[in-house]
Amino acid sequence: MKKFFTFTMDDNIQFLEDLTTNCSESIFSHPYTKMLKEFHEIYGIKVQLNLFYENPSFNLSKFPETYKEEWQENSSWLKLSFHSKKESPKPYLNSDYQEVYDDCKQVHDEILRFAGEDSLAKTTTIHFTRLTEGGLVALKNCGVQGLIGQYGTEEKPRSSYQNSLEEDAILRTGEIVESNGISYINLDVILDRFTIPEILEQLSALKDRKTIKILIHEQQFYTHHVKYQPEYKDKLKTAFEFLKNNGYESVYFEELLNPSL
Repeated sequence: MKKFFTFTMDDNIQFLEDLTTNCSESIFSHPYTKMLKEFHEIYGIKVQLNLFYENPSFNLSKFPETYKEEWQENSSWLKLSFHSKKESPKPYLNSDYQEVYDDCKQVHDEILRFAGEDSLAKTTTIHFTRLTEGGLVALKNCGVQGLIGQYGTEEKPRSSYQNSLEEDAILRTGEIVESNGISYINLDVILDRFTIPEILEQLSALKDRKTIKILIHEQQFYTHHVKYQPEYKDKLKTAFEFLKNNGYESVYFEELLNPSL
């Protein structure tokens, strides 16, 4: 049996602001993206960065087109997607179609401008994984084909988006569910929530599944951030080594929608 894992990173915007402020020569001049490139070269990982449009001091319209060719050259393993307008608890819990559509399109348009079409992912994780029915239609009309959600475990079930309880139960088994033109998968392990031994324990419990989905957030990478985690890089290294040693291949979620896999 072929086995696959997806790796996504939420809440991204800080590294883009830093690259802009520092007039960097390369998108990999930043220690965050430099680390990801090193992991790609060692473990063959594919990375999806889910973006905020803005923070209090920066927005994506300020990011230059200087690196567009470089983004395109690396799009086979590095893609970008819409996450939310900005940091906000459950930003789309009660949002109508138009708000979600406008926010998603705004981020997509900027990605297309500075990184090109090949860099735009066809799937994403919405901040806090909450959307109305209208919000789901808006994403679909923006070209989103798949959503990663949080459905928990049998012991601690959760719901995301507008999936039914029956769909939630199927998603918790690791299967993909398609509903109204959008495919869904369950996020298995959020790496920044666990210690390194706990990460190994979590992954070990899933090692017989065909797919494993892991995620980490950008903020914990930075020493100045209140959520900084000194073990950030080691957590990623631990997860990638475990997955590689257990026969898992890194893919984008959108690749899992290909029936030939």
